[in-house]
Amino acid sequence: MTDDTLADAGSYKFGQFEKNAEELERLKLQATIALDTEKKAWETAGLQPGMQVLDIACGPGFTACELAKFIGETGRVTGVDINEELIAVAHQAKASEGVENVAFSSGNVYELTLPENSFDFVYARFVFQHLEKPQLALKNILKVLKPGGVLCVLDIDDNWTSFAPESDAFVKFIRNAGAGQKRKGGNRLIGSQLFGLLSDAGFSNVSTRIHPITSEEIGLRYFLGVAVLFRMEFLSKLQKLLALPQLRKIKKAAEAPNAWGSVGVFVSTGTKV
Repeated sequence: MTDDTLADAGSYKFGQFEKNAEELERLKLQATIALDTEKKAWETAGLQPGMQVLDIACGPGFTACELAKFIGETGRVTGVDINEELIAVAHQAKASEGVENVAFSSGNVYELTLPENSFDFVYARFVFQHLEKPQLALKNILKVLKPGGVLCVLDIDDNWTSFAPESDAFVKFIRNAGAGQKRKGGNRLIGSQLFGLLSDAGFSNVSTRIHPITSEEIGLRYFLGVAVLFRMEFLSKLQKLLALPQLRKIKKAAEAPNAWGSVGVFVSTGTKV
């Protein structure tokens, strides 16, 4: 898949990772490792059985399938993603999970061709951190929501990423990877900005809550794999080489018996008037 094809994918371009198979496994793990916490966020946001749901940038479809199970047979999930490779994987996920009330297709959040006023609930999971034009994305999402429909955005803010024992290598790596993602059009600090973005876009009843995910819940190895080490992909080849000593120090620090890490997951919701 070419850069032109993924021009609007922002800072995330699956298919151009050095180890795409490993990234796909990380995406699957990311979709399942804190699923109970995520389901609670759906409930709080107002997701109910029977709803028409749009999963924006659905990726390999693992979460869309869980959404489909959650809303039951009377509801329906539509998953769209700009990456055709991931859409192909999503079709496989649908078959393996045995869910019928979900459909996948190629789609660009900047140019949504879906009918206006057609969805009760739109879900955007770890999407906005990659977007260069979040305001345009929100404008298009607002169009496809029904009046009274809800947008639920789940994303990250590196100011709420922690690791102990204290490690300069961890801080430097997170900072450098964040800068690399910014150069690619992303924003690792998007979480705390979501309240303002949704409000400015015209959503009402905007709310933002922070759900901490810790290594106590998911295990330190999984915490590093899901939340930290994959960020190497946002660095240039030279930066990756320079980051290797930092990663060795991080992994060494993680061997401490009292090692602990956490990320703050921001959940922002807003309603279409």
